[in-house]
Amino acid sequence: GNNPYIGSGQLDGNGIPADFFSDINVRRGFRACFDYDLFISEALNGKGIRNNGPIIQDMLGYNPDGEYAPFDLDVCADELAQAWGGALPDTGFRVQVVFNTGNTTRQIIGEILQSNLSAVNPNYQVEIVGVPWPTLLRSFRAKQLPLAVSGWIEDIHDPHNWAQPFTVGTYAGRQNIPEDILTQFNDLVTAGVLAADAAEREAIYFELQKVHFENAVQITGAQAL
Repeated sequence: GNNPYIGSGQLDGNGIPADFFSDINVRRGFRACFDYDLFISEALNGKGIRNNGPIIQDMLGYNPDGEYAPFDLDVCADELAQAWGGALPDTGFRVQVVFNTGNTTRQIIGEILQSNLSAVNPNYQVEIVGVPWPTLLRSFRAKQLPLAVSGWIEDIHDPHNWAQPFTVGTYAGRQNIPEDILTQFNDLVTAGVLAADAAEREAIYFELQKVHFENAVQITGAQAL
């Protein structure tokens, strides 16, 4: 209701419906349209590394053999062509990426998506909107941002402090994650934090990150160095 960031609120080329990203093909398409190497070089000045899920490298539970999302415009085009009953290529969409004014890192993320999605199809329109930090935070908490750009710094050096925020906690609570996916995350996060054996915890977190990847819950940008 009264969301300023989704245009018409309809799938009519002038906006998006509020549940636009409930379609997994949309999520996979946007993820494939993100140039990870360009993000690291331009936004992080080369001081970053890719990872494949919410748990950072060199942390218990990080799986070095886990699948990485590809940057592939053909995959992006194919996924979006399958979304919403095949309506997107002809109808198009208009979506906003909101960043806090002055945060060039988050602005560049929007610019990467804007450039690549328009290259796939000129009907795929991304607008980049800068707002004051209080406005961004208020809109984020109200679950109004169709594409929320954020990051995380750990409170404690433990995989739970990475798995929990991105699957059931801080960010997940603002993402309207489908209930069936949220249930899987809840079960795995709880099992991971309660397990006493390191090998058992590792196996649980491997599974959690697999579920996270397969459901394209987010675009995992990079781990800053």
